[in-house]
Amino acid sequence: MSLGSYAPPSFGPESGARAPMLPVAPPSVPRPISNSGTTAPEMPAVRGPISELPGDGYDEWDETTDIVRLTEVGEPPDVVDGRDRAVLLRADGVTAGQVCSVAPAGAIIGRAPDAGVCVDDPGVSRAHARLTPTPSGRHLLEDLGSRNGTFVRGKRVQRALLEDGDMVQLGPRVSFRYVVVDRSGEALFRQLYQSSVRDALTGAYNRRHFDERFAAELAFAERHKSDLSLLIFDVDHFKKVNDVYGHPAGDAVLSHVVRLAQRQLRAEDVFARYGGEEFAVLLRGIGPSGAVRAAERIRTTIEVIPGAHEGRVIPVTISGGIASVSEPAERSAEALVSRADARLYRAKHEGRNRMLWRD
Repeated sequence: MSLGSYAPPSFGPESGARAPMLPVAPPSVPRPISNSGTTAPEMPAVRGPISELPGDGYDEWDETTDIVRLTEVGEPPDVVDGRDRAVLLRADGVTAGQVCSVAPAGAIIGRAPDAGVCVDDPGVSRAHARLTPTPSGRHLLEDLGSRNGTFVRGKRVQRALLEDGDMVQLGPRVSFRYVVVDRSGEALFRQLYQSSVRDALTGAYNRRHFDERFAAELAFAERHKSDLSLLIFDVDHFKKVNDVYGHPAGDAVLSHVVRLAQRQLRAEDVFARYGGEEFAVLLRGIGPSGAVRAAERIRTTIEVIPGAHEGRVIPVTISGGIASVSEPAERSAEALVSRADARLYRAKHEGRNRMLWRD
């Protein structure tokens, strides 16, 4: 038989022969149109390696998830321990959210400075209540003959076994939530509180927290017939620092100023970033002369220890104004801020790098 006369065999029901199995063609992928206007060849249905996929017209294959190798993960985190500790979360006033740890042996709650949980409020007795651990892991709360009472879940009690989540009130104003947590839970509560009251860049208190504390400190000074001074200062020629060295250097200078200033202050002083390059300090129990000494310690320390950024030394000075409640003038927060601000601006006009407390 010649090649020209060859005809393929017929397959079908009438022939009785079976057709051979042919490979099934993969479903076709829509052919994208390239930027050049030409039709791209058909792609196989099975997805190949990322590096082999065409980069034009295949946005559906675009991957944005980073691939992390197991060797880059490092050691696994510590195993979360059990809920083995109790904390009191402050639920009132300017310190709402503050975390007070309860020692394993328990704690006295009261106004006394050496109390395990110290509460600075006139409605709380010096030794107001006691927390005692029990074998079940909870705490027994006992009132210690307080003048204004101890309350659990809204009811006045002499003794009460606390449950996780109970609200505890001491006197007319102070309240806590009793929470049983593990180590990581306690750390998280502390982090949340700090982030709510601290400036993210410098770590000083933020303006909102400062304003709340200012009102509380004024009330404390009035109640105890004690003094209170306010210092407001800012960084001299700060705009020039940003212009010459750049804004990252300006941020470094602000953090530098905060670190040095905090070293010259007491634990009870309230130090905050008041706005931009301006800072404020509340000095409890300190009159004008003591406030001047504290302000000068801060000023001279910052003057003699320059800032630095990326290997460049940045000289820094500050100027400030001081006001005290013992001055024969109005004692409100607004009045104190106004006087301190006016003295700060006068220090600027008189040459900077100085602290003023007289008009």
